[in-house]
Amino acid sequence: METKGGNRFDRYRTIMQSLRKRLSFRKKKDHVPECSKPHQWQEDEKKVREGTCSFQVRYLGYIEVFDSRGMHICEEAVKTLKSQCKGKYQRAVLYVSGDALRVVDEISKSMIVDQTIEKVSFCAPDRNHEKGFAYICRDGTTRRWMCHGFLAVKESGERLSHAVGCAFAICLEKKQKRDKETGVTVTYNQSRTSFERTGSFRQTTMTERIVDPQSAILA
Repeated sequence: METKGGNRFDRYRTIMQSLRKRLSFRKKKDHVPECSKPHQWQEDEKKVREGTCSFQVRYLGYIEVFDSRGMHICEEAVKTLKSQCKGKYQRAVLYVSGDALRVVDEISKSMIVDQTIEKVSFCAPDRNHEKGFAYICRDGTTRRWMCHGFLAVKESGERLSHAVGCAFAICLEKKQKRDKETGVTVTYNQSRTSFERTGSFRQTTMTERIVDPQSAILA
């Protein structure tokens, strides 16, 4: 699994370029489909690596989910969050880097979410809403799975999800350079707008394994 994951990233740029050409998006009146602007997606990848990638979003909040992955899980969560918000969404900016996802209030500039990218297990655009996007992560305190929902302001949900996928790839590359035995792999969908993580970045200590053998089973 690790070798396959490494090979995927060795071919990362080539795959990205070939798949982007086949992306199809819903068209709007007087709107240029994003598939005709692959340079923007390439620029996003560059900015993610530089730590300067950001998007204006409407933050819907987060909700506990009972699975660590699945597009339908994200879509149901977004649907519930939208219903709870009742049209009153928090205006924010989503910052995407190879280390973290940060959500900052657009007005007050206060930090809303500071999410380590290593804890993200799944992300995907919403198939029912062009602007919708969500990711699932493990809460560091409760150890429960949480799904954070967003509505993009200018871009599509697919573009945001793609940027987060780039962030995870960069994070994994860094981790693999430090430790080739992470056991973490990532699988992308055909258009690379959704990804699923398997394995964990966290390494259990020998003491933890003796005291609680179940702790060695990481998610």
